[in-house]
Amino acid sequence: MSLALVYLARGTNGGLPAVKSFFEAYDAYPARCPHELIVIVKGWSGVEGQDELRQLAQAHAARLVELPDDGFDWGAYMRLAPQLSHEWLCFLNTHSRPRVGGWLNLLKKAADAGGSRFGAVGATASRQTSAPILPLPSPKYSILLYPLRMSSYAFRFLTNIGDFSSFPNPHLRSNAFLVRRELFVDFVSTQKIPCCKRDAAMLESGRSGFSAFLAQRGLKALVAGADGKVYESEHWVNSETFRVPGQSNLLVTDNQTTSYEAAAPSFRKMLEKAAWGKILSRSKACFGSRV
Repeated sequence: MSLALVYLARGTNGGLPAVKSFFEAYDAYPARCPHELIVIVKGWSGVEGQDELRQLAQAHAARLVELPDDGFDWGAYMRLAPQLSHEWLCFLNTHSRPRVGGWLNLLKKAADAGGSRFGAVGATASRQTSAPILPLPSPKYSILLYPLRMSSYAFRFLTNIGDFSSFPNPHLRSNAFLVRRELFVDFVSTQKIPCCKRDAAMLESGRSGFSAFLAQRGLKALVAGADGKVYESEHWVNSETFRVPGQSNLLVTDNQTTSYEAAAPSFRKMLEKAAWGKILSRSKACFGSRV
């Protein structure tokens, strides 16, 4: 097959319950696009459930690939991609769960419609940065607390601005994205396996990360919605997929989308502002799935 659907099953981050949850969602919301299912197995040493994992993989005609337990999600993707021969690769992390029937077909259709400038398409994207602009004074902070807040932001800004663009910092999120294997291998050849979470964050949203790699080549990073529409970066916030009330157009959930839905209203507003630079919540949202 020309498309490999790669799911990362980390034993040290979810284990068997996470794997079962993925396969339940995979069955409940069919991909409706021909693919080979490949399950990356890492971090299962000493973790219970390995036999059941193999049984689940066999029942779904999935190929298991064991990789070293380092490098976070990106390290696994970077190691696997050069070993594959498929034209297209779609990556899902440990917490990713299909939420809409035909989700993979919609990602592939978005890629096919992207034209000669297509780079990659994801289920979610953000403008968040690890180098936030210093905050303006706020009356809710006392005269004693505000200098401490400013110092904290200044340290974070100066530490990260060399590796992360300030807001807005548009990038695809790596919970679910589809890309041509050849292009992804080109990106991989310019990078090192991440050694820490900051390295992994740089691969996703840094100045030398994947989205920046696409932009430097004049290629578009797109978001596909459950409505069948394709959204370019200037319209990501309107795609209703990530950290917007309801997230009703979302193809694939993950721990970040579910934590947003479960958050208290005040914290939800903070998450929205971090992702989009503005607060979007106005009233209580209703959350649901599309079949």
